[in-house]
Amino acid sequence: MGNFNADLVAGPVPHMPAWDEEVVAGGANLWTAGTAGYMALAASSLCLEPRIISAIGDDQTGAALLSDLTRRGIPTDGIAVLPGERTPMGIVVVGQEGRRGIISFNGAHDRLDLAVYRSRERVLADCAEVVICGSYLLPRLGPAEAVQIARDARNRGQLVVFDPSWDPAGWPDDTRRATFDLLGLVDLYLPNEAELLGLTGAASWEAGLEAVAQYCPEVVVKRGGAGATAQAGGVRTERAALPVTAADTIGAGDSFDIAYLWARRRGWPMERRLDFANAYAGVVVSSSNRNAFPDQQAALRRMRDMVKE
Repeated sequence: MGNFNADLVAGPVPHMPAWDEEVVAGGANLWTAGTAGYMALAASSLCLEPRIISAIGDDQTGAALLSDLTRRGIPTDGIAVLPGERTPMGIVVVGQEGRRGIISFNGAHDRLDLAVYRSRERVLADCAEVVICGSYLLPRLGPAEAVQIARDARNRGQLVVFDPSWDPAGWPDDTRRATFDLLGLVDLYLPNEAELLGLTGAASWEAGLEAVAQYCPEVVVKRGGAGATAQAGGVRTERAALPVTAADTIGAGDSFDIAYLWARRRGWPMERRLDFANAYAGVVVSSSNRNAFPDQQAALRRMRDMVKE
């Protein structure tokens, strides 16, 4: 449940252009994207059955997104097509070592609210987990409104997962308060290190983790090249990342989330969950092709390679 959009990705570029400067990119592609979009593609590649609740516009870009999901066998009945609106888009510039800058256009996401959610809520009925994502990018479906979505999921007996995304408003006090209220209803929180520090205002990710662990029973902090750290049941577990040459980090965190859930469903111990999620995300970032996500065998092979290394 969250942001679903197209990404126009250009790169690699030698540097971010200054105003009135033009640089030449090595390539450009239009991908099915957004946190919900990348999660759905990764889930489908891992033979899960994803559902998306979001909103797009009634334009050619929106039609292309729906067509892409249908081609992959991912249902589209949870996605509202809003008349007169434009489909949300991210304009992504990829630099050296996979780093990126993003400009987001909200479009139909400005009208994505609890009424749209209620009109599509039925698609979540058979889901094991409900992932609330991209909330800071949704003006009418931020953390305060997401509290109701979390309550609904808990009433259905589903695992409530929250991946916040970056807050372009800079985490004002009311957003922080609403987020901590939401975390009290979340079973699994999956921020990256920068998001964790932005929310908590802590001086270190360790202090930030301690702060959010008081609200949520299972927290996994994605730390990029430093790996991932989880805290659950009062136990902290750290696992190293893969030694990879990053081609494109877009969608890496979203892919990590789904791989972690895939491993969690299997009852794996925390160390193996993190290893599998790190391996899966490592395979993703080593490729610049977001049209095809790795399957479980690709990640398992990379896990075995990690042990050898």
